[in-house]
Amino acid sequence: MNEKQLRALAESECAYLNDDNVIKIRVAAQEDNAMARTCLTLLADWAKKGSITKIICTGSFGYYDLEPMVIIEKPGIAPIIYACVTKEVIDQLIRDYLEGDNPRPDLAYCTLGSEGVQGISSEAELQLFQLQKRIVLRHCGMVDPENVSEYIAGCEGYSGLVKALQMSPADILEEIGRSNLRERTGLGCPTAAQWTRFLEEKASEKVVICNTLDNDLHARTARLLLAGDPHSVLEGLLIAAYTVGASQCLVTIPAGFDRIKNLLMTALAQMKEYGLLGENIFDTGFSCDIEIKEVPGSMLAGEETALLRYLEGKQAIPFVQTKEYQPELHGKPVLINHAETLANMGAILQKGAAWFTGFGTADSAGTKIITLTGDVVHPYTVEVPMGTPLETMIHKIGGTLGSSAIIAVQFGGPTGTYLDAEEFKLPITYQTLRFIGSVMGFGMLEVVADCRCAVEMTAQLMAFLHSQSCGKCVFCREGTLHIADILKDITQGEGTAQDLELIQELGEKMRTGSICSFGQSAANPVLSSLKLFGSEFDFHIRQKKCPHRRNGKEV
Repeated sequence: MNEKQLRALAESECAYLNDDNVIKIRVAAQEDNAMARTCLTLLADWAKKGSITKIICTGSFGYYDLEPMVIIEKPGIAPIIYACVTKEVIDQLIRDYLEGDNPRPDLAYCTLGSEGVQGISSEAELQLFQLQKRIVLRHCGMVDPENVSEYIAGCEGYSGLVKALQMSPADILEEIGRSNLRERTGLGCPTAAQWTRFLEEKASEKVVICNTLDNDLHARTARLLLAGDPHSVLEGLLIAAYTVGASQCLVTIPAGFDRIKNLLMTALAQMKEYGLLGENIFDTGFSCDIEIKEVPGSMLAGEETALLRYLEGKQAIPFVQTKEYQPELHGKPVLINHAETLANMGAILQKGAAWFTGFGTADSAGTKIITLTGDVVHPYTVEVPMGTPLETMIHKIGGTLGSSAIIAVQFGGPTGTYLDAEEFKLPITYQTLRFIGSVMGFGMLEVVADCRCAVEMTAQLMAFLHSQSCGKCVFCREGTLHIADILKDITQGEGTAQDLELIQELGEKMRTGSICSFGQSAANPVLSSLKLFGSEFDFHIRQKKCPHRRNGKEV
């Protein structure tokens, strides 16, 4: 099958996308949203009565407290989003809008696109949309993740791959280099440099791995992508494989995520049916297959060396990386990229490097997916241009809780550094985060309000980090254990001034003595917490109680 045949097949399968007589209704939510299932049932029952309607179940937009979201697109009218939809709202929309002409502005959230509807705000007028630039998440909430035809016909899907297959690997690397794309997790290694080194590897067989393990229980980046737009990730994975000369790809997912696994298996089956996997893709001589591998859902399992050990049937524990270290799987060279990084590839090749560098900063081009958590009104997953200040994320997207003041944030996940209010104006870039001793990580932004006890918060976090340690390193294993125990003693009124000195010493030893990035960064939270909230630690030790509690209750 060639590209022309691919497009024709997809368009025939999704003729409703361009049919002006069809009402298109999308229901967007996370997989476990019971009300979304109710909405789908009610709408399907109504559609059976004879209306020309296509009902599409999509993934989440990432605006969790607005779900389920229902998007109604009637012929000749801009699509309208309705948020927090209930059974009663569906009944009213069926009666007044689907069977009538009243779009119910009082129930609407906004319209999509440049055309408006009287009495309803457009997306361009809402701060949530104004502050974002959705490149990686561009299709989430709008495309059926189980239908490759929709991705191809409605989203120009796999056109980035088609363009790549018409280019030489050197030309692709040059384009990616001009885009200044960097790995979207960890320290942010330049993608073109990483791929170039791997292309130069002399081996008859190479493997590319798409790592979808988010190292934080609250992280949603990979989960949102795979549940809402898996083909953007898989397209990027194929572009990577072609560029570096690999014919085997793996997608590693956390064990137990059955919905994600089933979606990916469906996607791979459809790709084979469309000639996007297997031998001689698009008659170019490029052959590639993709496998799904389940791995433990722990922080350590996502660390490169631990991940490779597990895939080889060994225990998922890291090992020391020497200067000569080259990642291998069963003796084959391996390239590992995160799902967010790969999902940029199709857009970059479609629209060009100059377009991509029009967002972000010179040091950090493009966008970053951020998940807000902690003491915020809206715990959203959004995509903002690199360089967006932390305070914009906190106040304009997350929103503060009542009269609470925000006293700190933790960026980058559980091992990230706590930052105080003076640093909220800092832009989200690789250079800035490196300067303040933090990392991009998985884009987690935990917001801390003044109603929280910093000592208890840090104690709970260090206990969690100890539970995630593989135990191989003495410094990491014993350091996290003893720090967690000391902090627990302090919260129970049994701490001493010498404890703080011991915590500081243990934290410094962990940074220099641990063999992997987890152990080296696991002390970041406690050391930065001591620096920011030293007076709270002192109060606990001197007064033997928490300044945030009275009679055992939160103040």
